[in-house]
Amino acid sequence: MEKTLRADGPMKLVLCGCGRLHVTCGPITLHFNREEFLAFADTVGRLAGLVTQQPAGLASSARQGAHTEVCH
Repeated sequence: MEKTLRADGPMKLVLCGCGRLHVTCGPITLHFNREEFLAFADTVGRLAGLVTQQPAGLASSARQGAHTEVCH
């Protein structure tokens, strides 16, 4: 038996009868066991906290051209 939980967006979480969790966002599906999912969710939550602390439109403290920059 599967149970699907939907958010308002295109993301969904399927709780599989085998105990696995499948998180789908668009064409990408991530497969977790319970502990992996909780660790992933905790990490994403902490990253979201960092984003909310930084005012919108301000550049990060990484210097320009540094390898930590990820942008197009």
